[in-house]
Amino acid sequence: MSTHTEAGDREAIVVYAALLWQRGLVAGNSGNISMRLDDGTLLVTPTGISLRALAPHEIVRTDARGLALAGEGRPTSEVPLHVAAYAVRPEIRCVVHTHPTYCVAWSKTGALFPRDTVGAIESLGSIAWTRYARSGTTELAEICSHAFARPVDTIVMERHGLSSVGHDLETAFVRTDLAEQTARIEYAAFALRAANDRAMSDSRLPLPYDELHAAATDDAARAALADFQGEYGSATPNSVTLHAHAERVRGFAAVAGPFERWWLDPRVQAFVSELNATGL
Repeated sequence: MSTHTEAGDREAIVVYAALLWQRGLVAGNSGNISMRLDDGTLLVTPTGISLRALAPHEIVRTDARGLALAGEGRPTSEVPLHVAAYAVRPEIRCVVHTHPTYCVAWSKTGALFPRDTVGAIESLGSIAWTRYARSGTTELAEICSHAFARPVDTIVMERHGLSSVGHDLETAFVRTDLAEQTARIEYAAFALRAANDRAMSDSRLPLPYDELHAAATDDAARAALADFQGEYGSATPNSVTLHAHAERVRGFAAVAGPFERWWLDPRVQAFVSELNATGL
């Protein structure tokens, strides 16, 4: 027999609503939570009230269709989304819908953020991206229900937010929190890679290729120069390959001297050292 009570579930919703606010997963009066009771009715956060300071009595009880029962207030306008999730996932007890900044930003790219960190691999679980539909509409509810039915536990909704389902609020909250952390990490990694690429590109002293090519006396020397230039000028030069090509060029007496003077220039060596440091 279930040990859940309506009063206890109302208190739990209040606790997790505050956690969502504290973690920056909602802002203003955005975001909503629901729980399904043993009799099939729902407890749903109200419309127009911030989750940061929600009171148990403000939570709205609805029937299974999301219609407020007599004497209750107005549930969130996103209640069709919650009802649709319960309809295709009879085993879940709660739905958490939020607007986390980095997840929403990634949603606008038309694809999910990478999920190759240890936390994402071990704990995030199944996740999907869904196309845009207006908030609170039947269309949105249907789009999300198809994803939840796969089954997927977390949905990144284009230009909108994040929805997670679970057997309990703790599970749905953790999935929400971890999804945003993963999106934030991947955004930072993307920015760092872009900054590193710019820095490496800006610090690259051009090889005097035309001069060296004119000085080369045979096809083998010219081929060695071309291989070096191809690797050095690539977007992501490999340090080991670059050193190997440099050794080849040094083996040709006609170009060894001028190549060596360029290679030992502090700006070139700084760039090569940077390659070694980044592992490229």
